[in-house]
Amino acid sequence: MTTETLPALETGWEPDTPTDDTLVRRGVLAMTATWESLGQVAGGRLHRDDRFSAVDLGRPAGLFNSATQLQPARDDTFGTTVGRIERFYDGHGTGATLLWSPWPTPDLTGRGWRLQGHPPLLYRPAGLPVERRRPGHLTVAEVTTKSELAEWCTVAVDAFPLTDVDAPSTLFDPAILADERYRFIIGRVGRRAVAVGCQALIDGTNVLLLSTVRPDARGRGYYGALVSDRLARAPDLPSVTIVSDDSRPVLVGRFDFLPVTRFTLWERPRS
Repeated sequence: MTTETLPALETGWEPDTPTDDTLVRRGVLAMTATWESLGQVAGGRLHRDDRFSAVDLGRPAGLFNSATQLQPARDDTFGTTVGRIERFYDGHGTGATLLWSPWPTPDLTGRGWRLQGHPPLLYRPAGLPVERRRPGHLTVAEVTTKSELAEWCTVAVDAFPLTDVDAPSTLFDPAILADERYRFIIGRVGRRAVAVGCQALIDGTNVLLLSTVRPDARGRGYYGALVSDRLARAPDLPSVTIVSDDSRPVLVGRFDFLPVTRFTLWERPRS
């Protein structure tokens, strides 16, 4: 009796699968490449293999000590993958670590992880028109100096808010201002910075990052103004972002972003 060997079937997540195989894959790889490049500019440690990517700044740095799962969770391999992620971080510096999975995961609470939620990944096709409506009293300017970057960082940490950050004004290394892939903007009312946003042009994708408005300035159109500014800077590229459910209605309803999937986000203190 002959047993026929069937060819391996494409899962959509092999290392050689094209980036644009699915919208989920494009978004996940663009976000992963962004975390990696931010970590590299800041002098952090990086790891990447077929199953996960991890960035570590070695200090409390909010979102920037993050690992991203690159293969769907399987019962027979997921525990091994998580163990490798834990070993990458444990014993190397301080600060909590995050695990982003584009898929549902097994329960990790028994390993010391805390579930942080299921933030949506949004995608916007290239070439769509951009509405440039801006409140008349709001000015939007690009960050060009170290002092402006320090101000940007302070607003981002306070307004987001980003927890587990040891030095808010130094969240980003000033070296990033020389990296043409990145752009930071501040929205001001008078002299007061009320909103900030960042974008990364990486792997043919416009990645929107860390868009936030001070709590006492929300509901006045500032968030949308910073979104439209960044979309208008790269109209010929598709855009992706991971946001909260509070921000999602603006991006979907006003700027035609498509909800693609929800990440599963875990946080764990180092041991």
